[in-house]
Amino acid sequence: MPHSVRPLLGLLLAGAMSQALAASTDDSTTLLESMRQAYGGARWHEVAALRVSGQESSDGLTGPWQATVDLRNGQYATRMRNDVFATAEGIDANGQWREDVTGMIHPLDSDEARTAAATASWLRRFGFLDAHAPVTYRRLPDAQDNGRTYQRLEATPRDGRVVTLWIDPTTHRVDRAIYATSFLIATERYGDYRTVDGLQLPFRISSSRANLAGNADGESVDTVEHYQLLGSAPKGELQRPDGKVHDVTMANGARDAVTSMHLEGGILLVDVSIDGRPPMPFILDTGGHAILTTDAAKQMGFQTQGQGVSGGSGSGTMSTSYTKVHDTALGNAHVRDLTFTVLPYPFSFYERGNDTPIAGILGLEMFERFAITFDYDHKQLHLQPYDIGDAPAAMKGDAVTLRFTDDMPLVQAQLDGHTGMFGIDTGNAGYVLTFPQWAGRNGIAARYEAGLPIPTGGVGGLFTAHVAHAKELTLGTQRMDNVAAMLTRTDAGATGNPSEAGNIGQDVLARFNVHFDYRRQQMVLMPRNPVPVWHYGMAGFRAEKTQEHPDRFNVINVMPGSPAQQAGLKQGDAIVSADGKPSGELSFGALRELSMHLPEGAPLTLKLADGRELTMTMRDLAPR
Repeated sequence: MPHSVRPLLGLLLAGAMSQALAASTDDSTTLLESMRQAYGGARWHEVAALRVSGQESSDGLTGPWQATVDLRNGQYATRMRNDVFATAEGIDANGQWREDVTGMIHPLDSDEARTAAATASWLRRFGFLDAHAPVTYRRLPDAQDNGRTYQRLEATPRDGRVVTLWIDPTTHRVDRAIYATSFLIATERYGDYRTVDGLQLPFRISSSRANLAGNADGESVDTVEHYQLLGSAPKGELQRPDGKVHDVTMANGARDAVTSMHLEGGILLVDVSIDGRPPMPFILDTGGHAILTTDAAKQMGFQTQGQGVSGGSGSGTMSTSYTKVHDTALGNAHVRDLTFTVLPYPFSFYERGNDTPIAGILGLEMFERFAITFDYDHKQLHLQPYDIGDAPAAMKGDAVTLRFTDDMPLVQAQLDGHTGMFGIDTGNAGYVLTFPQWAGRNGIAARYEAGLPIPTGGVGGLFTAHVAHAKELTLGTQRMDNVAAMLTRTDAGATGNPSEAGNIGQDVLARFNVHFDYRRQQMVLMPRNPVPVWHYGMAGFRAEKTQEHPDRFNVINVMPGSPAQQAGLKQGDAIVSADGKPSGELSFGALRELSMHLPEGAPLTLKLADGRELTMTMRDLAPR
């Protein structure tokens, strides 16, 4: 477990509950023996696998759920479907995999994912009942929750994460298991135990996740209807799906598809047609999923189902619901019956002045179905489908291996000479993100903490980060010295991930033409000629529009000592034009480009609603 997570996990377990009680005189060996007898004793040795069926409820939706678990080696597979989507996940001989609402599968194969998989596998097979399993145990003090006392046992499976088991002292059965996974704290709760052919098994299993700030990031409840005890593991049920694409068609017999794309203030937009409507701008985001804004879904008449929560950049969460889109088209490429999450993004996220509003996001579901090339030179997106005709050919260039902890692709890169795993995030319109836990472990946090404080954030809300010039970023064989890196915070949700080094976005990726081939698990970098020059001169303020006043940007933050403050700009001011362009015609991205990515010394003139006109001179970041 990363050093920065261990004390936080302890705080969540001890601080969030009532005051810990004194530890029992029983040691872990005695407690484990009591647990093993309570669950069925020697009868467990006669059972090789469990087949389970029932119902799963999650995000306000309910449907049938099945699971198969090999009790000997921990391989498992679970499958669920409801009225809107189906999901599955498991561990087979080749490792962990997941099929989520995208309808396709991808591996979970990073070092962090392998650690989490070892932990999940141990829990799925009730590994604490195996006296010969390679696990270390440590007895913890008893604790109270809601007036009840629980015994606690810390278990560390081989290659896995520390798990804290909360045990009912009356029944000697596990009430919950808590462990860290990536930037989330996982809690598995077990209840409604019943006797099944000599074994004690839970008929209610709930799984929840919370980010490091303590905010919930989803919960599912599995209600078991039937257990079947098996004398041998059904290997066919434990294998992952073949992963072939069956829901893509190419119009006019095309072998590939082309659609327009462009950067707008660092935001990459592509043209997408929904159910035959005229193309609308979507963000194409390797770190995202198919999403419609609530406003776009309403305008197109989509009905939604379910109610859940989603996290992201920042510590907070946002409510979610779901809908089905019959046809999603990018040029000649059509995908049938995709599930879209509907999110209530604010007006400032999707408005674009006089241009068509952003309708949503596309992400993993596209990269699982197509090899995709971002041709920044020609402002075109190329999509080559998998499993239709010949497989996409390998692209020539600097090939970098992709790995996955969750849904975002990860690569090994170096920042200031230190190696780590960085997310590749085409939806990141800002700077290279540097996560504080990794920066602290590598002794470079102080450099960035001394950088310029700026407000940033996303789905989870705004927070203050610090940005400074990096000494060097190496991605593949490409070395770049004109890069700005932003140090985030430990409570910044996915952008404060203790298991990763950071996140690389458009200010680096757009220096190349980039090809993604998830089947080969490769990203191929093809340097542009000439390489575009990135500027980091900034004014030092953040402003957003509201639906009530789309003709002005409301200033929500002015950085102390910044060119904006020195020119007289204050929080609460309203900007009605920037460099002579009316605010009503400018998108958030366009204002961002004018105020954050100009050359050192360039002027920016703002006209305010109160009649003042302010001119400020762009200032570069802290010295390199």
